[in-house]
Amino acid sequence: MGAGDTQVRRSTIESIQRGVTDLFGLSTVELKEKNRTQAVTVPRQLAIYLSKQMTDASLSEIGRHFGGLHHPSVMHSIAKIDKLRRIDPAMDLIVNKLLKRLKTG
Repeated sequence: MGAGDTQVRRSTIESIQRGVTDLFGLSTVELKEKNRTQAVTVPRQLAIYLSKQMTDASLSEIGRHFGGLHHPSVMHSIAKIDKLRRIDPAMDLIVNKLLKRLKTG
């Protein structure tokens, strides 16, 4: 794997961030800040979850794209959205909508 492969992954994580911020009316800067309000936390966790599902980026690499989050924080975000998808049909719909939108470009 060369440097070009990493660039592809970063572009994919960035496109996921843009897709999520567009849906929730946030900026990518807000998504990366250490803001803990639910209006920012849930979209951030969703973008992290999608980054793990849709890229081969490591948890550390994903964390770097979200303001330097550490491995446990990334794992927590993924687990949180995974759980929400199982118990909240609205969250599952949002995830599926974003997956479809991001896969089709």
